[in-house]
Amino acid sequence: MARRTSYIDEERIRERLVSLIRIPSITGEEDAAVAQIADWLQQLDAEIDYWHDGITALQRDPRYPGHEVERAWAPVVVGVVRGEQPGPSVLLTGHVDVVPPGDYALWDDEPFSGMTRGDRIVGCGASDMKSGLIAALAAFEAFAEGGRHFPGRVIFAAVPAEEDSGLGTLAAIRGNWRADACIIPEPTVRDGVPELVIAHAGAISFHLRVPGKAAHASKRLQGESALDHFLTLYKAMRADERAVNEREPHPLMRQHELPYATNVGILRGGLWSSSVMDSLEAHVRIGVALGETVEAAEARFRRAIAEAVRDDPWLSRHPPQITRQASGFGSAQTDPEHPLVAALAEAAEEELRAAPRIAAAPYGCDMSGWVRLAGVPTVVYGPGDIDQAHAPNESASLETTYRVARTLVRTTERLLETDLDTLRLHNGGVLAAERG
Repeated sequence: MARRTSYIDEERIRERLVSLIRIPSITGEEDAAVAQIADWLQQLDAEIDYWHDGITALQRDPRYPGHEVERAWAPVVVGVVRGEQPGPSVLLTGHVDVVPPGDYALWDDEPFSGMTRGDRIVGCGASDMKSGLIAALAAFEAFAEGGRHFPGRVIFAAVPAEEDSGLGTLAAIRGNWRADACIIPEPTVRDGVPELVIAHAGAISFHLRVPGKAAHASKRLQGESALDHFLTLYKAMRADERAVNEREPHPLMRQHELPYATNVGILRGGLWSSSVMDSLEAHVRIGVALGETVEAAEARFRRAIAEAVRDDPWLSRHPPQITRQASGFGSAQTDPEHPLVAALAEAAEEELRAAPRIAAAPYGCDMSGWVRLAGVPTVVYGPGDIDQAHAPNESASLETTYRVARTLVRTTERLLETDLDTLRLHNGGVLAAERG
């Protein structure tokens, strides 16, 4: 009987990756991409669950993480292949949405062209994470096409809204999808080789409105510049960023120069160059430390701002307004001793002739939802390069995508043959211990 890895077709991977890149599935506009994946799944001998979870229902869910992009629903498609005997469930999942491509002039080709340049497929979302999603789909197809001589079941899920707080994974979980182990092929390539990520930081976004007092520019001292007062708050944000990073104990997170970043992504303020700025709006993203709840991270941020406000004569009388936009991702980690980690490490070494580096990531992703909301042990391992993500001329290696697809097949085979009681006994290895 042919090995399941023989069902991984590099040319089919290329064709599907190009096709998916050519669908501009910017966050909030994912319907066409999910529909395309649903069409591919319907060509297989597999069970399909395809639905749209309404935003109103999602907002009523106590686990709702918030969202920044307006949408009416979250489209989700799930495929299932069942083996001949009972056994574990293994989930392969990823997101279809991409961030906007930005200034088209910075791209050598049209951002959604799916141009092939040697081994690289170029396009918005190629690295984050359409190459990974296609690798997961190819691995799922290997089980759909390679016979049912295995225990348990293999699940594939394509979700929206990862770039906007993980709303799509919440929708999948609300659809009662669970597993005994999960792999998310987000971009983890570093120095040409995929890392095996077992922990990641979280993130929250805030909207700040800082008041000032208008005056003619020639009489600047008669006014109160909202920009000057924002800079006071900015210094407090930076001090909080330094403090949370300096006290991080996890050795994998400490390998990063800045595990938990605070970033001001948008600033808007003022009406005229000859007027003192009377108000300013800022959109801020902060990191959530491993073991720190989203609520504790928010309290930490607000406390840092409050201390700066208290010591400032103007801000103490005119405090800024702070609104949480989206709780985004909590941090998450899986025990390095969990069988999922060993299975993937062994499969990667078998496929690539080198053991993957065990790592942690400074960014948030859908691993948080599966770990924190569903209690599913999860790791991240994918063909994209995080340095390519969200950047002009984003691209992914076709060869690496092919190798990752084969690694996912080998890993899934190992997990399906793992005793179910052993897997579930180790599921206490989902580390979600939280500090206040």
